[in-house]
Amino acid sequence: MSTDIKPTEIKVEGIGTQQEKVVAPQETTEVDYEAELAKKNADLAQIKQEKENYRKAYLKLGGNKPVEDDNSDESLDDKVSRLVKEQILNTKEAQAQAEKEALVTTLAKKNKELTLALKNRNQVTQVSALGSNGDKNEVKTDNFFSEAQIAELKKRGYSDKKIESLKSNLKNPTASK
Repeated sequence: MSTDIKPTEIKVEGIGTQQEKVVAPQETTEVDYEAELAKKNADLAQIKQEKENYRKAYLKLGGNKPVEDDNSDESLDDKVSRLVKEQILNTKEAQAQAEKEALVTTLAKKNKELTLALKNRNQVTQVSALGSNGDKNEVKTDNFFSEAQIAELKKRGYSDKKIESLKSNLKNPTASK
């Protein structure tokens, strides 16, 4: 009972290694989630259409035989090729669906964060609207000399530094002795 098993070459187009995509929060760039979601929906529709086209072509070629029919006249190479093609299409569809779900999850999380931030922002503005003493800046006004007195001292040749020195001496007469 010897069976000759010949290696067969199967040409599969569009097979790529699946890569895990790590979704990192993007603080600096703004992502158009509507466009991304529309793109994922379009990809999913394209893959479904490709699957349907392949199924129709197979049925047309096979004379409307059911795909699950194991008693068909299909050769082993054709059957393997068909099963591989179907599996690739199923994998593409599942991957596109997973990417879409990840995008929807990201959207939900972003929406929740923005809602919370908006809620917190409203609370902060309501508290600050009530006002508090800590919100006001203290302004120190120097009214030791009037504007007229400062103008007279400058007219007599006093610089700002000398005026400050005179002020400190007049406030604290014992510190200068």
